[in-house]
Formats: sequence, C-alpha cells, structure tokens
Amino acid sequence: MKKKHLWKKTAALVLALGLTLGATGCDFFVTDNVRDLEQVVATVDISNELAKEKKDVADKLDDLIADGALSTDIYKRELVSIFLSTGYSYVQNGYSYKEVFNMLVDTLTGRKVLAQYAVAHFVEKDNTAAISLEDYKAQELAKVTNPKEKELLKSHPEVLTMKYYLTDFGKTDEESLKAYYEAEYGLKRSMNTSLDSSEANYVKAHEHNHEHDDTRVTPTDANTEKEDYIPLKDGKLNYDVYTGRNLLEDCGEYEKVAGSTKSTRMKAYNVFLSNLQSYGLIKEGENAAKITELDYYYEELSSTLSQALVNKYYKELQDEAEGSLTKEKVFAEYETLRSAQEAAYKADYTAFETAMNSVSDTSFLLYGLDGYGYVYNILLPFSQEQTQDYKAVQTDGKYKDNALYKYREGLLKNVQGKDLRGAWFCEDEHEHYAYEKDGKYYFFEDNFTNNDKYEKIGLYAGNYAYNGTATQDEEDEWTCTPNKLGIDEFIDEFVSYVSTTAENTTYTMEKPTTYGTYYKKVNGKDEIDYNGFVYAEGKFDLGTVAAENYFNADTKAYKALSAVNELMFAYSTDTGCLNTYMGYAVNAHKTSFVSEFEYAAQKVVNEGVGSFAVVPSDYGWHIIYCSYVFDGGDVYSFANADELAADRETEGTFSYLFYEALKATSATTQASAQESKIIKEYKNSVTRYVERYQDLLDIE
Repeated sequence: MKKKHLWKKTAALVLALGLTLGATGCDFFVTDNVRDLEQVVATVDISNELAKEKKDVADKLDDLIADGALSTDIYKRELVSIFLSTGYSYVQNGYSYKEVFNMLVDTLTGRKVLAQYAVAHFVEKDNTAAISLEDYKAQELAKVTNPKEKELLKSHPEVLTMKYYLTDFGKTDEESLKAYYEAEYGLKRSMNTSLDSSEANYVKAHEHNHEHDDTRVTPTDANTEKEDYIPLKDGKLNYDVYTGRNLLEDCGEYEKVAGSTKSTRMKAYNVFLSNLQSYGLIKEGENAAKITELDYYYEELSSTLSQALVNKYYKELQDEAEGSLTKEKVFAEYETLRSAQEAAYKADYTAFETAMNSVSDTSFLLYGLDGYGYVYNILLPFSQEQTQDYKAVQTDGKYKDNALYKYREGLLKNVQGKDLRGAWFCEDEHEHYAYEKDGKYYFFEDNFTNNDKYEKIGLYAGNYAYNGTATQDEEDEWTCTPNKLGIDEFIDEFVSYVSTTAENTTYTMEKPTTYGTYYKKVNGKDEIDYNGFVYAEGKFDLGTVAAENYFNADTKAYKALSAVNELMFAYSTDTGCLNTYMGYAVNAHKTSFVSEFEYAAQKVVNEGVGSFAVVPSDYGWHIIYCSYVFDGGDVYSFANADELAADRETEGTFSYLFYEALKATSATTQASAQESKIIKEYKNSVTRYVERYQDLLDIE
C-alpha cells in the first residue's frame, strides 16, 4: 500500500484551469464585462461566531482581516471559473444551472470557512513562536530583491500570513518549509499542466509523424512521481512555470511536452494571457513576460496556500486519529471483520467469490474457503492466419471431437510467442520507457533507481531484458524485432527467469505422457479427459508461503510472482490479467473460463502457490501460475493484539497493510465529520449576494 497524503484536497486553483481549459461550449458568459465579474458574490467572516467561545482568538482573526492578511470575499469571476473547470460537467450530466451554481457557491464559501478556521486554529497555538507574524513579514520582505515581487507581496499580505503558519510560525529549516514548497509546486505544476494541454493544439504530434503499430499497457506506477515529491535544489523549489518567454533550462525539473518549441509554448501562453485579459486579471502596466510577476499569480498563490493550511490542519486530525488507534482497537476491528466474514461465507459461498474479486490493500479477506485461489495467465496466441485457419475448420465440420483437437494440436506446434514491449520504445521521451544497460534494453529505470522521486513498481522484478533487437535511426525512430519462441523455448525461458529471480529456487517440471489423449471411456462412452490437455506442469519450491508476508518483497514467493508478472507484461496477449491485484480469481465450481483453462487453473490452485501448468485453448497456449490459495478457515493466525502488531512497521506484511488501511479510514472519517461540523457551526458567518449572480442561476 502506498502511503498517500490523506488530505490532498482539490486546490483552490480554479482560475488557472478554468481560463485555459474549460471555456469550450460555454459561450453564454459575457467575459468582457470586467466590472460584473469583479462583484463580490459572497463574504465569509467567522470571527463574530468564534468570539462566542474564543474571544482572544477572534480578536486576532479580526486584526488579520482588517489588515487584509486574511480574505473574506468571493468574487463572481471565481464562481464562473470553477464552473468552467468543474461545474459544467454537472450540467452535462443533467443538473440544472441553478442547482450547479448554488452548489458551487456552497463549495467556495465552505472552503473559505475552513481556511479561516484553520488560521484560527494555528493562531490559538501561536504562543511559543520564535518570531512574531509582523517581524516575520518584515524579515521575508527584506529578503526579496526584485522590486516587483516585493510590491506584489505587500499588496497580497495573505501570502506571507499563510506561509508563516505553514512553516510552523516562520521557521526556515527545510522540514518546516516543506508544506510551503509543496503548495507552490502544486500551483506551478497545475499551471504547466494547463499550458501543456493548450500547447497540444499547436504542436505537430510527432515531428517524424511516427506511430506505433501497437500499444502495450504498462505496470501500475510506471514512471509515476510520488505524491509527496517536491523538487528541491539548495533548499529552494527547483521548478517553475514554462511560458516560452522564459528559458526552459531555468524551469528546473519541468519537462516540456513532446514536440514543444518556444513558439508553440508562447502561443499557448498568449491564449492564457488573453483569457486573463478578458476577465480583467491583467492589470494596467503589468509585464506579462513572467507569470510570477503578475498580480493574478499572487491571487492564486494566496488561495493555494490557504488550502494548504487547511490540509495542515487536517494532518493534525490525522495524527490524532492515528494516535488513538491502539493495537487493542486494531485487533478488535480485525476480530469483528473476521467473524463477520466467516458467518457470511459459510452461509453463501458466492459471497466469498464476489469478495475475491474486490480484494485490495484496503479490502481484506480474513476468512477463506477451501479450493479457491488466484492465478496469473500468460497467453501466447495463435497468429491471425492460424486463427482464421482453425475457425474455417471448425465451421466446415470436416473435423469433430478428437479430430478437431488433433488439428488444433498441429497448429499449436507452430505458435510463437514474442516480446510485445517494442511499444515501450519511442522517440517521444514521455512514452519511451526503455534504457540500455550492458548492451541490453530494460524498462522503467526511474522506478528502480530513483525512489526519492518515483514510486516503486510492485510485483515487477525489472530484470528481464527486451528479448529481441532494438535500433534507433538518424531520425530517432525505433525499429524493434522480437525473437520468436515456440512453446518449448518459452517454457525454458519461463522456468529459468522465475527460478533465477526467486533466489535460484529449485523446481520440478514434467511433460505428462497423457498429453494429446483428449478422451477416455466412462461407462462405455467417450468423455473429455481434460488432463490430456496438460502439455507441461511443475512447481517452484518457494518454501513456506505465509499470507502474512504475501507482499513482503524479501520473500521467495514475492520474487517469483514478480518474475511471472513481468513475463506477463512481456509476452501475454491476455491483457485482462495485467495490473490485477493477485490475478484471476479461481473458484472450486463451474466458472466462465474456457474449459481447458478452468481445469488447469483449478489444478494448480489445488497444488499450491508456485505450481504452474501449460495448456492450450482455442486462443493459443496458456501458461498458468498459481499466485495464492485459500486453505479454508482463517487466512491469518493472529491470536492476540501483540501478534497482529508485531510486523506493523514492515512494509508489505498484512499487519502493515491492515494498520495503514484502518488509519486512513479512521482519519478520513474524523476529518469529514469535523469538516461538516465546522461548516454547519459557522453557516451564519456566510453572507450571499444572490442578486449579483442571479443571472447565472437564470441561464436556463
């Protein structure tokens, strides 16, 4: 389970998104009426209500509002913008404009209430600050050498106010500054994303007009940046908005879109500026060459920092919720869930089958039924010509029963698997996943070498080189030629890679002499003998496979499964098994799988984790690997709270996943309840000027 930020709320970046992306299809807005858009449609001031309980805090809040260091107004342009970026989709789904705009006003006022409450919360704590807010602002302004930026900070005092509380009352160490840089990074990244999307209209997709003949799904989290990553350099944010009017190399870790040029970026930025102009957000005399020197940018930064402070408050609630989650409470929750599952699954096995398909690192099976499990499937398919040949034979009726299977058997001898990851080679660096090492090509280097920035790819070994040749021409286009493997060659490749990856584990394998004998006599009648379809079978010796350590990367079982999963991504044309949690769920009854697959899948499940079988079907060859089995009864064997808590800090163990899931649920529940409580308590602090946005309510 990835550790996520539980309080990653939608940032207050509605204006940037609305002005760059959302205006299509909404030409009923009169965007040149700047005075209309500058109207205040609602105000929020919680200080009067707060004074009933905490007068000293309310007085400080009042002072901040009076100094302009804490905003109270919501403008009509904000309402229009959030409609363009998110609200219009509700209209397209059947809501009336009146319903949507009223909902959006509630959203904006709710955000403002929460922002002011968060400030009040930290104002109340501000009794041990090393530096006062006033001194902090003076200190920060003294650091700014750019006269324009200094002027903008003075005219937007809320920015430094929020930064003060975000940094634990003005601390300057890297850890304290993290929340501020995270918010700034989120704002700038959102702006770049918006400009990237707009720029796509001007970029000629690929300079060489190259298109892949096929595509290939990538593993979950491939080239995915961590949610909590912040690009820092020398203690400062190493990231900026690229507008085309500045230098790309000055934008830190921002990566331009494929085909981007200075000209295409400037076109996108000019459209952005034009929209700002239409909304009256470019002030007279402003230099638009640098987006961070626009008044608009500081409006957005102020709003984003306000949301970040709310997130900081939520993080405190999360910490409180986690602190109250004792090992005794966790064990009680475990016991309650286990007992409920036992009662439900014993009464109705179909309930267990349904649960098998929804298992995840936040949804657990604590009680299982015997004969059930999961398998991975690598499908080496018939070629198009072989498929057409076989369908023709099936249709003309010349071959039936055993003769038909024998005909298919002949076709299967010529099935050739090939590495399908040629689609992961591309001259577009954003779609190019290959890297060279020791004369071979591997994939997803960042995920395996830079875990400070990128997520790890779970259940993916990463050591299986592209099986073929890949060359790049003078125009940067890739030509990939995969090696072709018959079934025997692939089986050798399969057992070799899995065995090596799982610490050179031993395995047994045989090719049953019964293969090709598809019928047997039963009471004088011919019946299909599915054992005759098993071309090869075996098992890797993975030692004790404990459910408690299923996702523990240090175990043999995990390493073997990671190798099989990687081979699936390389060779299998059965994409339904890719990026599943544990593979296909296999039950002990009749399934919807084709008969040969069903028989082999149930066979390997009965033989345990690490077992595999190779069987044919009308689709080609299936290499089926058992990834997990239920033995019936309790999946785990925790007798008390101490046993359950023992491995809670070891990533990948059940204890770790269960604790993380409960913490997330507990924290989310507590925060949601607190949010609703705050908004309800301070509803009288909101004043709406409906007449100023009545035209929006009356659009229909």
